[in-house]
Amino acid sequence: MSQDVEFCINQLVEVAVRALSLGINDPFTAIGCINHLGATLAKLSGDNASPLYIYDENGKLRIITKPLTFDRLMDSAFNQIRQYGKETVAVQIRLLEIIAEIASHTVGANKKSIFRRHANMIKLGCSKDMVREDLIDIEEKYREVIETLKN
Repeated sequence: MSQDVEFCINQLVEVAVRALSLGINDPFTAIGCINHLGATLAKLSGDNASPLYIYDENGKLRIITKPLTFDRLMDSAFNQIRQYGKETVAVQIRLLEIIAEIASHTVGANKKSIFRRHANMIKLGCSKDMVREDLIDIEEKYREVIETLKN
């Protein structure tokens, strides 16, 4: 798990997306996956970037890595759940809540722009066929994210 964080994220996303399928329709499982993804992203939101170049004890270059960016991890964690859960108000609200939670403990304009982009996609992707009050709730959570990002 520590060697391929993105693989672990993708496994949780797969469970969440399957839970949101019409045949299963289990938003509670999807929300549980979102909670785990949020905890993982919170741990990874610090500036502990992995090295691009790994040298042996003699100083000889041995490995050139492909950087795993926080932006890519956020996309992996949220995009499919947002897309498949766009009709499920509780899922959209929980995604926004998780973004606000992570953002409240994260510094850096770059990461805040990532959070803003995901919050915008959630807000814009919500079905216009939703009940008016549900859309109001989503809008309220969206404003909380934006307010959190100002700090």
